[in-house]
Amino acid sequence: MFKKYLALFILIFFAQISYAEGTFDSPTTAREVAEKLPQLNSVTCKFTQEKTIRNKTLKSGGNFKFIKDKGVIFETLYPVKSTSTYTSDSNKQISGIITGIANKDYSYINKNFNLYYTSNDQEWTLVLKPKEKSPAFGQLESITINGTKSINKMIIETTNGVTTEINFYCEL
Repeated sequence: MFKKYLALFILIFFAQISYAEGTFDSPTTAREVAEKLPQLNSVTCKFTQEKTIRNKTLKSGGNFKFIKDKGVIFETLYPVKSTSTYTSDSNKQISGIITGIANKDYSYINKNFNLYYTSNDQEWTLVLKPKEKSPAFGQLESITINGTKSINKMIIETTNGVTTEINFYCEL
């Protein structure tokens, strides 16, 4: 289950998009989104995460690395130190998704999600909602990504009411 959510997280992180009202009024295709998004490069960021489960909020944070054509590394520094590595050597499915996004091959996303995109002069927003035949359907409500030149925030909402908000602090 964790790997499914991580795969969805990775899809969203690398889409690099922003949250705004009215996004569900703007359906789009993965091809249109790919044309509007910036080229992805390797990046190192700080992150904070708040996961809300039944009115309780769990907080964590640390360092996040995206290494183009290899994968991602989460180094959680609090409340418990841990490192999760998802690179081409350690997890081929997630690595394949990352590589596809980095190379702007959105076939997986287009197959499994309805996309909604809006933008203005300073921000953009992308929302992914699982299609009925998607493995995420019935488990995931939506993934919302907010950003400017890079991703600033991602919100994952599940069908059982769990909300995860991840904020990224990247130096460009």
